[in-house]
Amino acid sequence: MKLVGMIAWCGTVLLAACTTNPPDPRSDDTPTKGDILVLADEDFRIILESEKFAFESIYENAKVRIMYLPEAELLKRMMDDSVRVVFTTCLPGVEQEAYFRTRNLSPDMVPVLTDGVALVQGLKAADGTITLDQLRASISEGAQPRALFDGAGTGVVRSLVDSLFAGNASQVRTASTMANTDSLVRRIAIDDRSVGLLSFARISDLDNPACRALREGLTLCAVSDTGAAVLPNQSTLADGSYPLRRTLYALLVEGRSGLGTGFVSFVAYQRPTDHPQIRLGPDQGSSPQCGDHQSIEPWKPE
Repeated sequence: MKLVGMIAWCGTVLLAACTTNPPDPRSDDTPTKGDILVLADEDFRIILESEKFAFESIYENAKVRIMYLPEAELLKRMMDDSVRVVFTTCLPGVEQEAYFRTRNLSPDMVPVLTDGVALVQGLKAADGTITLDQLRASISEGAQPRALFDGAGTGVVRSLVDSLFAGNASQVRTASTMANTDSLVRRIAIDDRSVGLLSFARISDLDNPACRALREGLTLCAVSDTGAAVLPNQSTLADGSYPLRRTLYALLVEGRSGLGTGFVSFVAYQRPTDHPQIRLGPDQGSSPQCGDHQSIEPWKPE
């Protein structure tokens, strides 16, 4: 009888072991382990791919899948139950905030870096400097140089509407839109009467072959508001002297400390002294936004 009882007990244990579900990396994740889908503004692909590579190299059990979208599409996809992290320069609007309230969520908006709207012209352009008044006239009144954007849904359009026209999108009357960044660069390289408007993050990292290829044949314009014209770079973005700045945020809606929290913490709070091979900002041209944040603990190497 004892033998029969032992066999029955072993069978029960084995059955329980077989029916217990293994951990799901997409729901049973931790700050350094699991699988997560992240949405991001396509303007920051080069920077975030570098961060993703570094993070996954350090934390081998972490899988970060990033979907890059133009800002207009990003705002729509933000309201998806499966989305826990969004890298965007646009703060949630009324519709997004209402959606988060229905889920009883209070998203954290974590500043990551300061980007700039870059102005580029061909190598034969007049002087390589533009004032904000000239830019307003170019976008709104058709004045020379003609303004060209690198996409209809890009966040650069919304950023300039906010900074130049106090949010009045109807003022964008005479600017034109190209299909993508590559087509914009090709057009500007042969058209000295136009100025291209795009995210500085797309062309700032001269250690990146893709950035160098885009910069060939182009002049990066200095921009002035009321003072001297300045070029966008890490220094002028950090001290605020470059007038066309915008902040990249990580919108975190996890509600707990999962892989999204770990990746955002890594991207937003890393220091060169922690991992010398990882330098967000200095090599990539953007200005990092580092500081304390109550809801997110700075990452620590394992």
